[in-house]
Amino acid sequence: MARILKWDKTYEYRAWPGPEDTLAATIRRDFQSQQMEDRTDDYLLPVGLSALTFLPKIRAGKKFEIKQRIRTDAAVEIWRRIFSEKFPLNLNVQPVLEAVYPSAALTEGALDTPGRLVRMLMPHAFFCRVRKTRLSLRKGACKAEITEIEALGKETMTVALECRKLSPVADYLLAQGSPLLPNIDYGTWLRAQIKRRSSIGLVDDRRWPP
Repeated sequence: MARILKWDKTYEYRAWPGPEDTLAATIRRDFQSQQMEDRTDDYLLPVGLSALTFLPKIRAGKKFEIKQRIRTDAAVEIWRRIFSEKFPLNLNVQPVLEAVYPSAALTEGALDTPGRLVRMLMPHAFFCRVRKTRLSLRKGACKAEITEIEALGKETMTVALECRKLSPVADYLLAQGSPLLPNIDYGTWLRAQIKRRSSIGLVDDRRWPP
């Protein structure tokens, strides 16, 4: 694998509650609201099974970011951000792209704009556009979010907890009792939707939208 350039580690829990689940209401009660934003992120999920731990996305059409899941500790996943940079991208992203998309070849100008990068990666990635209305919250060192999303023909809600230390997330989840909703990251959820759409004969989602 190519050398990873930089990283910062976070402990994360992400769930996808249904209408009857109370987790979102509990977080609203326990955390202090900070900011509401509307944002569209484009996820470029690697096709190769060897790269399932990577979660690349273009944030709001301006910045390319890649996270990698390191391991799971009980209900909490440990992630590291290995790349985050605004377009146009520097050539130092090349070893990261080689690690995440080993069969992709860098083409001239591909790092200049989001569209060019997507076109280069298209044969090697599933493209998923996710429109988000995201409420961010905080309680001490622990961040939270409650996000309404629209992606791949589906509208739903996701909630998440994130901290640079394990204990604030783990302790809060422990206080919620059991059973907890499963911890499902964006990449895993999006892949499940792609599989669902494929099973009912909908169009291939591995494409740049018109």
